[in-house]
Amino acid sequence: MSGSSSAVESGDIQSAPVPNGVIDAFYLLQNAEALHQSRLRERLNLGANELGALQFISRLAILGRDVRALDVAHSLGVTSGATSVILSHLVKLGYLTRTANPRDGRGKLLHLSPAATIAVSHTLDDSKSVLSLLVSGMSLREAKRVVVLLTAVTSALDDSARPAA
Repeated sequence: MSGSSSAVESGDIQSAPVPNGVIDAFYLLQNAEALHQSRLRERLNLGANELGALQFISRLAILGRDVRALDVAHSLGVTSGATSVILSHLVKLGYLTRTANPRDGRGKLLHLSPAATIAVSHTLDDSKSVLSLLVSGMSLREAKRVVVLLTAVTSALDDSARPAA
C-alpha cells in the first residue's frame, strides 16, 4: 500500500499498481466491444472495413458533418481504390447513398440510407436498453463518478490517438 501512495505522491502515476480491477474491467469492455462488432458485421453481412465505413459515416452524420470518400479512406487507412470498392459494395447493398457535393461539383457526399440507419439504430437501441437497465439502480452520486471516469478515459484515448505535432 505504501508503494502505491508514494508513487502517486511523487507524480509517477503510470507505475502505481491498480489493485481494484478497473483496468481489467476496461480490457473486458474492449473485448465485449470487439465481439459486438463481429456480431454486427455478421448481422449486416459486412466485412470489417465496410462496417468501419458505415460507423464512421454514421458518427460524422450525428455530428452534422459532411463525409467524402477521401475521409473514409483516411479513417480506414486504405487506398482510394480500396475505398471505392468498399463504398460501391455498400451502395449495392442499399446501405449507402451518394449525393453531389455542393462545395465541389465533382465530388460526392456519402450518407447512410434509411435501411442502414434502421439496421444500425436497432443494434444501438438494443444495447442502450440493456445499459439503461444496468444503470437504473445507480444513485446520482455513483452516476456522476462513472461519468467523470468515462469522460477521463475517453479524453485519454482521444489524446493518445492524436498524431504528434
